[in-house]
Amino acid sequence: MIDSILNELRTPVFLVNMNNDVVYINSIGEEFFGHSANLIIGSSIYNLIPEDSPVSILLKRVRKSKQGLTEESLDFSNINFPNRKVRAHIVPLSFDSNQIIFQLSELTVSEMFQSQRINSKISKSFSSMVDMLMHELKNPLAGIKGASQLIESDLNSDKNIKELTSLINIESDRIVSLLNRMEQINNNDVIKDQEFLNVHEILNHSTRVAQNSFGSNIKFIESFDPSLPHIYANKDLLIQIFLNLLKNACEAASNTDKIKIKTSFNSDKKISFSHEEIPSSLPLQIEIIDYGTGITKSLLPNIFDPFISSKKEGKGLGLSIVASGLNDMGAVIDVTSSPGLTNFIINFPLKKN
Repeated sequence: MIDSILNELRTPVFLVNMNNDVVYINSIGEEFFGHSANLIIGSSIYNLIPEDSPVSILLKRVRKSKQGLTEESLDFSNINFPNRKVRAHIVPLSFDSNQIIFQLSELTVSEMFQSQRINSKISKSFSSMVDMLMHELKNPLAGIKGASQLIESDLNSDKNIKELTSLINIESDRIVSLLNRMEQINNNDVIKDQEFLNVHEILNHSTRVAQNSFGSNIKFIESFDPSLPHIYANKDLLIQIFLNLLKNACEAASNTDKIKIKTSFNSDKKISFSHEEIPSSLPLQIEIIDYGTGITKSLLPNIFDPFISSKKEGKGLGLSIVASGLNDMGAVIDVTSSPGLTNFIINFPLKKN
């Protein structure tokens, strides 16, 4: 009777006994773990997740209290799914408290971002401050560019100085463009100028910029899937997002001097932005991997929040802007990190050109 009820649930559900062996799993649970029930039932739960997972602590708490609990962000990563966080309801079976029911729902980055954001009053104050800051920055930038152009017109014979003034003009324009994009994101405007892009061309451009600036001592390793379809995105914003992630990776990779950039088609990546929606597929995957010290566990769940940074001198705005920009383009970002490896994973939906 209970098997038929649990099998009707449209979320992964499985049952473990007092030895933490799986004694039942529904069909959605089979899809979730990527194994059939015949392989899962009778085996330890730790064949599906690492033994050092916090699941063992939660199981002990439920068995001791004989009461259920809900964990809003539980790491359910394994070899096949290295970047998976779930909302877990863990409840003792009413007629046998030694058996525990797990009901899971995969937690999207957008849900984590929403659940961890600052309260509305601070958020509004922050938005007003950003608006004011961007407005004030544009005025001196215009003055700098104007002065540079005047100097350039008076020094046509000096090639070196002319190159420097040209660089000032280019960088001033780039800062203004960045401020405009930040303003767009801050005002929650929909990104309008989107087009179908070859993501490998965008990544190559971003890598060249990195190699000629902050990543001059870094070896960039490319692992590209040449058959990957074009993504639908805003070109300038996407370049800025990749540069932000590459800069973070370069700073973290100072001891290893290498960064891996990978693209792939991940048909298993599905998310739902609310509990009522049918999960959407986001198979176009870009990964930026560094082999540095990693992000501390205490920071990891909040890394996309404003004012959160793993850097000593960091202000913590970069990754929140990255997450917001990707969200506006219909994409999501997630991260998995441990000492020696940090992987930022971006997933875009597949759209017809």
